Amino acid sequence: MGLRERIVEAAEQVIQMKGLARSTTKEIARVAECSEGSLYNNFESKEDVFLHVLRGQLKNLMQVLTALPERKGTRTVQENLEEVGIAALEDFYHSMPLMASIFSDPGLLLRHRKGFISRNEGPHRANEAVEAYLCEEQLLGRMKENIDPKAAADMLLGSCFQYAFQLRFMDGELGEERKRFVHNILDTLFQGLAAKKDTL
Repeated sequence: MGLRERIVEAAEQVIQMKGLARSTTKEIARVAECSEGSLYNNFESKEDVFLHVLRGQLKNLMQVLTALPERKGTRTVQENLEEVGIAALEDFYHSMPLMASIFSDPGLLLRHRKGFISRNEGPHRANEAVEAYLCEEQLLGRMKENIDPKAAADMLLGSCFQYAFQLRFMDGELGEERKRFVHNILDTLFQGLAAKKDTL
């Protein structure tokens, strides 16, 4: 494992234990067994380290969303969205403590928000990717023309996020029911989405 990977892994451990606001680069460097100078040689700031940690937490969802444009016209729309939903639910569940910690410090949140804007990144990008995919499926006639792709994307990812929050808050485990949850959400959603029965 390289130094950058060690620092990111150490940062995740420290943030999980102390929360983002109370984590320091000194403590992260200690856990990574390197100097603070080495940390700053690899990352611009603590916020930069946190961003890399968070990206790692959402890697499954990012992989699925990256492959989503190639899925248009293949399998069924519902199967493609189930893949998105399951990855989103798993990643939201595992990253929830890290995502929540950013709201504990308004100044930190502001700096992160500015950083996301400057890099043209942010949580809305996942919704936009699903929306773009659904627009393509609409053009192929596999979804009703009067359906709002943005609303459909928001309902799917919003439901997954809220369910992950509930589980974390109640100290629940994310087991096999995650597949059933996503399937049920999409079954309900697809009563109004699908253009024809045979496209399900």
